[in-house]
Amino acid sequence: MMIDIERIKALSVLGYNFGLHLLRSVIPRKKEDQAEKFKGYFQKDWINAFTREEIELIYNFENCTVCGLCPETCLPSALSNSKFLGPEHLITCAGRSQPEYFADIDDFFRCTLCARCEQTCPEEVKISELALLMRRWIYRVNPSEFWSIFPEVKKNLEQFGNPFGKEKPVSQKMTGKSKSVLFLGCREMVKAEPSRWIELADKLKLNAELVSGVCCGGFLEEIGAENLSPGLEKLLARNPGEVITVCPHCYYQLKKKLPESIPVKFILEMIPESIEPGTGKAQRALYHDPCFLGRKMGIIDKPRALIKRLGYELIEFSQSGMLGECCGGGGGLFWYDNEMAQRISGQKISEAKKLGVNLILTECGLCKELMQKAGEADKIEVKRISELLI
Repeated sequence: MMIDIERIKALSVLGYNFGLHLLRSVIPRKKEDQAEKFKGYFQKDWINAFTREEIELIYNFENCTVCGLCPETCLPSALSNSKFLGPEHLITCAGRSQPEYFADIDDFFRCTLCARCEQTCPEEVKISELALLMRRWIYRVNPSEFWSIFPEVKKNLEQFGNPFGKEKPVSQKMTGKSKSVLFLGCREMVKAEPSRWIELADKLKLNAELVSGVCCGGFLEEIGAENLSPGLEKLLARNPGEVITVCPHCYYQLKKKLPESIPVKFILEMIPESIEPGTGKAQRALYHDPCFLGRKMGIIDKPRALIKRLGYELIEFSQSGMLGECCGGGGGLFWYDNEMAQRISGQKISEAKKLGVNLILTECGLCKELMQKAGEADKIEVKRISELLI
């Protein structure tokens, strides 16, 4: 008679497991919280709990079909000298374990969060939000490493309470009986001319009070530093009836952060359609759509109508409106890799030269600054539409 060794092995294993099961049912065991025990395995690996909304966002990456459309729309990837692998790579990163995010830090911070790739995604994958979430994770679990990437920002926050540096003094602040507040935001108070905004507000009879020393946290949120809004309580303490902002990034952020009872308006919305026609002398002008103003907040037609009203001949970039290309400043890229941001802005200047247009109009201070620097050598002038009214 032939002995079936494999059968004997199988029966032995079965008998052993059955006996072990009986033994465990008789001998009392210490009860443990298995969920906490599981978390304990990963404490040293910096596993961080996501909110339910964040978990849903992470799983959104599964909708990606790897169709290849999004890389075609990503200008930052094309101009990164192969340092940024593009939207598809960001989606791949979202499917990894959290500790592995550190390996892709360089990719996360080269995305400008412009969301142009999302316009072409047939499955509506929220690519820019995934990039932002992974930045937040790095900030949450290892803030020291996070701030080592942005030392100047941290220094400015600690010294001035403003990520851009020391605010310019304002000689006068508009006062009025209304509860309207003019909110310039952290960048405009440092990099622009606050007095010019006061002049424009007077001309438009906004009767609003300028609030300084307040940051909405928009630019900080874009790099992943969440829940940092230096001085925002100062704004809320005014109990504003409405907030008028001049920065698309602030506009986007305040719309999310302020209670619904406080209307937030962008400066262009305060310019009446009946404003006197300008004397642009039919000068040709290109309009650049700021990503946060156009794609994210839907203000696309108003700037164009105003440009025409002011007497300029409106010329469009080859990619405009909802598909307008980023200036290179979004997502804090100007802090992370200013040279790459300048290369992206240079694309706008190159197209303006090909079209023979010497004036680019926009309505974002950051877009203006980057394109202005990129166009200096070619004598391409860059202005905000609101400047034309002063």
